[in-house]
Amino acid sequence: MDDSNPLPILPQLTVLVVDDNDVNRMYMLHLLRKSGHKPLAAADGGQALALAASQAVDCILMDVQLPDMDGLAVTRAIRDGQCTPANPPDVPILALTAFALQGDRERCLAAGMDDHVAKPVRGRDLLLAMARVTEGRAGRPAQPAQSPAVLDLSEFSRKGNLEFAAELLALFVELAEPKGRELAEAAQRGDVAAASGLAHDLAGMAGPLRAEALGQAMRDLLAACQTGDVMACRQSHAQAETALAAVLAAARVHPLRNA
Repeated sequence: MDDSNPLPILPQLTVLVVDDNDVNRMYMLHLLRKSGHKPLAAADGGQALALAASQAVDCILMDVQLPDMDGLAVTRAIRDGQCTPANPPDVPILALTAFALQGDRERCLAAGMDDHVAKPVRGRDLLLAMARVTEGRAGRPAQPAQSPAVLDLSEFSRKGNLEFAAELLALFVELAEPKGRELAEAAQRGDVAAASGLAHDLAGMAGPLRAEALGQAMRDLLAACQTGDVMACRQSHAQAETALAAVLAAARVHPLRNA
């Protein structure tokens, strides 16, 4: 390869790195940051899907061998639209593969991946491949979501309060998970008073994380419970439960918490 050719100039890209190997993942995150991009990280297939469903990205670097759900299955799920509206089904996906077996590249392309980068990953090769798959799309506006943001910690990033944001995420997960279970139990048994209190608490917890969808869902649940209508409370709880699950999933795999 002729390394004298200049690398293409890319705008800042938001790149999801999916790799279960801690060293490989750390290396790629470092490389992307050094190249001016904004990386997000996932260590398995489930985390990758949750993150891709909650945050818009410009490109996904997908390891093929992953625990719980391999990279081919994750790619097929994305191509089937399971991560919209945050990301469209045709979001660029680069396979990360060592080509240990003949036909690996063909299997990656057949699953819907756009291109591949061979391991061990070389920085130049990775950036060139990213340029190829994002050509004409790089820097595109994020797909407009039809609902409020799942999670937005950009204010902490701008102000350099990353350590505090990581602590806040960890505390949210620690407290919100049991409250969510208590809320489900209260709604199931028709205890509107308990459900109201828990909805109020969770709405307040959503505020610092700018988890607008969760905050609105919990306020709607609180209003339904305050009418005393058990059925309305249960119906509103179903939407609130979905919103809480989305924020918890995004919080668990957020790059600030997993840095």
